Amino acid sequence: MSAEKSSASLPFFQEEKEISPPSEEKILRYLAQTLSVAKTLKRFPLLKAEDLQDLLLKSAQRIDESPETPQSLPPQKGTLEFFIHADGASRGNPGEAGIGAVIADTHGRTVKELKRFLGMATNNVAEYQAVIFALEKAWQLGAASVRVYLDSELVARQLRGEYRVREPYLKTLHRQAIETLNRFSKYSIHNIPREENRRADQLANEAINQRITGATE
Repeated sequence: MSAEKSSASLPFFQEEKEISPPSEEKILRYLAQTLSVAKTLKRFPLLKAEDLQDLLLKSAQRIDESPETPQSLPPQKGTLEFFIHADGASRGNPGEAGIGAVIADTHGRTVKELKRFLGMATNNVAEYQAVIFALEKAWQLGAASVRVYLDSELVARQLRGEYRVREPYLKTLHRQAIETLNRFSKYSIHNIPREENRRADQLANEAINQRITGATE
């Protein structure tokens, strides 16, 4: 007698028998996989052709009634936050002046270093120009919120509204800085010791030394 069993004795794979009407999801998944109405009706004996037709029509209606996602809306700013260290330098006050800034992400990684030669200006003017320049660049880079760090107590307190701006030549710069800050969903101004702002100060002095006219990125 042969050791092999005859094919007639081998068990055949039996699809599970439906004892209740299949769910709509199950029907649609099977139909999507087979792309055959005939196979779908055979797979689900309790399903009638008119039931399948009704199911497909209901699915199409649900899609038609679903609100479409607007495709023309401009991308919205997310939650990107930058840390800005800014500083201005003036040799003579007034004298040859420059500004410098470092823009970093929340992980402390430098995103941009900025420096610009201003020409003749006071130290306070340079401080304000440094803040405005850095804020505009952060906005261009997509920041939603910023934390600004300055070693000028006067400028920091004026931007926080703690000190009045008395000098007429600073009022315009102060207003411009506030308007730029208000573009962001959130901002904060921090006064820090000079030694914690060394890189920004170095960039400002480099700008003076190199007599840069225009932004260097």
